[in-house]
Amino acid sequence: MLFRLLLRSERSALRSGVQMRRNFSSAVVVNRYMLVYDYVEDVLEKRTPHRPGHLQLIKEGMEAGNVIMAGALANPPDKAYIVMSSEEAAAEFSKVDPYVLNGVVTSYSIREWNTVEFLKNDTP
Repeated sequence: MLFRLLLRSERSALRSGVQMRRNFSSAVVVNRYMLVYDYVEDVLEKRTPHRPGHLQLIKEGMEAGNVIMAGALANPPDKAYIVMSSEEAAAEFSKVDPYVLNGVVTSYSIREWNTVEFLKNDTP
């Protein structure tokens, strides 16, 4: 989804005559933490009463800078991944998430995830 938004922004900029540069000088490794949820078999039905609270928690986490992105797998919807800014943020999130508290999540784990990000070069 994020890629689609970036691509759409780039296309809009190009249509309006704005030239976008992609000069990257170096790559850096950024530590993120992946909160991995395993869902119950009938997750689509069982999550329904708890979904508003779960989505609100994600929204608040994003606003605070703790949640980077989140989403569930499809076909089958058996797992979800929530990318967090720190291991502590992931642990705290899982302690209060309505999906965990109400049995929608059967198990979860927190894994360190090393992402690669590029620093933009200021020279053309």
